[in-house]
Amino acid sequence: MQKYYPQGLKEPMAIPVEDIAELKMGLEIDYVNIDRNCDILGMMIFSDGCVELYDKDTQKNIVRQYKKGTLLVESDLSEIANRGRERFTVTHEMVHWDKHQLRFMTLSYKDKAMAKACRCPKQKAYKPKTADEWIEWQADNIAAAILMPAEMFRIKAEELRGRYKAGKRINDFLWRGLSPEIIRELIIDELASVFQVSKQAAGIRLNTLGISI
Repeated sequence: MQKYYPQGLKEPMAIPVEDIAELKMGLEIDYVNIDRNCDILGMMIFSDGCVELYDKDTQKNIVRQYKKGTLLVESDLSEIANRGRERFTVTHEMVHWDKHQLRFMTLSYKDKAMAKACRCPKQKAYKPKTADEWIEWQADNIAAAILMPAEMFRIKAEELRGRYKAGKRINDFLWRGLSPEIIRELIIDELASVFQVSKQAAGIRLNTLGISI
């Protein structure tokens, strides 16, 4: 964050990750159907070459040429309901580009025409064991830290906790006497909105940082 967008460490905000990727890191973002079942949400391309994708119109796999530094995002994530997941995927791939180029550039492919790329699956190992699983785990954790910087996230969470528990007016409603569970869900909703992440990501970040609400 300090390297690419220090403003994000000064106040709680939605980090403009697409702008950072394209304007600061020199990446090109392309929205495509990566595979038939949307099992792969993103892909970072580390060398010029061909990539196998899925064509919904023909319902067949296709091969497309891409340049090094292209960040592919599953186009189905561009729906409004998946905006938080889309932003997380973009950030996850940015981390791969910044941290893991050497790892993927040393891979040897039988087909020399194929680009060296990192395909990032929807389902992740809860307890990573292999090198690839650890790389995915690292990218996820760094992506969360970029989208929800610890100090800014803590400041906003504590501000919201104070407002709700004091029974102050929020959005023209007076919240008072709510259960801790409901208050927690309301705070997570607002954190997700402020940082433009999914509710799941906001909840996990609260737990990771040990913030009690």
